[in-house]
Amino acid sequence: MTNYTQQDKSIALIGIYQVAQQVFELATTGKTNEEAFHSSINSLFCDNPENTLDVFGGQAEGIQLGIKTLLSQMSSNQAANTRNIEITKYVLNLMILEDKVSSTEGMLDKVFNVISSAKNNRAQFGDFHENIIATLARAYSENISTLSPKIMVNGSHGHLQNPHIANKIRALLLAGIRASMLWRQVGGSRWGLLWSRKKYLHHAQALLRDQKSSNNDNDDDTTSIFKK
Repeated sequence: MTNYTQQDKSIALIGIYQVAQQVFELATTGKTNEEAFHSSINSLFCDNPENTLDVFGGQAEGIQLGIKTLLSQMSSNQAANTRNIEITKYVLNLMILEDKVSSTEGMLDKVFNVISSAKNNRAQFGDFHENIIATLARAYSENISTLSPKIMVNGSHGHLQNPHIANKIRALLLAGIRASMLWRQVGGSRWGLLWSRKKYLHHAQALLRDQKSSNNDNDDDTTSIFKK
């Protein structure tokens, strides 16, 4: 992947927001969007993407939750008191933590080794089997969670104490680190984010329109089939 554009930066940032939204939902309700979850988890197993969107399945459909979250959190016409401060904290902490992970000697190798183990076991257990999610959660808890700043997840005690939900949250945080790394690799930076907010919003809105257009085209195709 070379010659990175603003769209590449926007897609990677959307990936971070998608993780943050899902972490918030799981911690507070115990549930999250299944398609978004699959897209985020699959990003951990994408080794040689041809472009940035390929990391999230190659279709804007897989990051719709992230697109809508970014738009609601970053839009200037969104009342400040309606923005979710928890999601903002998760996004910023993932960016900061990724810097620490990337700069800690041997850390990425340890994490990648565990991810490789999970990848090898997907054929046996299934892509999103609880054993796979637990392995990804272990990659996070045994390595990344030892670093500072620690990401403090707030939510319902019952959900956070549920081992299946806790594993999903840790696996998603690992995917958030991956998305943050991707964002940095394609030229994203926290400082640049301050000056390029409108550009990020523009590309997010374009991705949302593209998906809506695609859905409408599919509806038309379905209708024409039944008219025959």
